[in-house]
Amino acid sequence: MIDTCQQCGAKCCKYFCFEIDEPDTFEEFDDVRWYLHHEGVSVHIDEGDWYISIASPCKALTGDRCTNYDDRPLICRNYTPETCDDTPGGYDYDAEFSTPEQIEVYAAKVLGQKAYEKAKAQGRAKADGKRKFKKPVHAGKRK
Repeated sequence: MIDTCQQCGAKCCKYFCFEIDEPDTFEEFDDVRWYLHHEGVSVHIDEGDWYISIASPCKALTGDRCTNYDDRPLICRNYTPETCDDTPGGYDYDAEFSTPEQIEVYAAKVLGQKAYEKAKAQGRAKADGKRKFKKPVHAGKRK
């Protein structure tokens, strides 16, 4: 393990992040809201691109040390001090969301408050209408 890794606390080993499609409908924003209902999940916009970040430490970590360093995956081997996530002062994202409420406010702003509320009501009514409950079969009432 190189000194840089010890200094930053192995940040890159404690989360993973993937680009996601930019939401542009109520349903897509609601998917992002669902992500944010999960522990350790955040979503951010960086230079116009959307990302989901999931805080989940590598199983090979003990403290800030890799117990599998000699046999670590290629993605780990490709990290260098130049690509290290140790960014002093944090990141300068366009926007960052860590709660469902934050993405709802953002979605209402992007889609327009009235359009957002209408789509929300329609989406919920449609989803609720899909729930079909079977009526209980009562003994002796067969035809």
